[in-house]
Amino acid sequence: MKNIKYMSLMMALLCVLSLGFSSCGDDDDDPAAPTVALDEANIEGDEICVKADVKAEGRTAAILIEIRDASNGEVKVSKPVTDSKYIGVLNIDGFHVHVDIAGTGVVEGDKLKLTVTDANGRSTTDEKTLTQEEDDDEHEHEHEHEHE
Repeated sequence: MKNIKYMSLMMALLCVLSLGFSSCGDDDDDPAAPTVALDEANIEGDEICVKADVKAEGRTAAILIEIRDASNGEVKVSKPVTDSKYIGVLNIDGFHVHVDIAGTGVVEGDKLKLTVTDANGRSTTDEKTLTQEEDDDEHEHEHEHEHE
């Protein structure tokens, strides 16, 4: 009687283990490529303020910011992001970095590219045209005149 209980228990354990292994081999569980949505790429004096939403199911492995000349595509600035709060994470809540552009010739209208690569080697790039930061006081002043 002991052998029957022991064999039943072993068979049940074997079934559970085999189901676990078969579900791990499913290729549909591969994480999707990262998604990148640039929210802001503003010139603020000698810096560019970059804000974005980043989702990376396969953990971020590399993030690269490039600023290219709008007319010929020449790279003016290339900056890898190495901050540990952005690298090695699944999703980045509130990606926000400042890139020094002093003496690089970056001007309004140039293109900023943000490329995120995950741990599986998949990359996604989003691009935004650089704009000047709006002065909040000037913006509020414009609205005051609209209501007069």
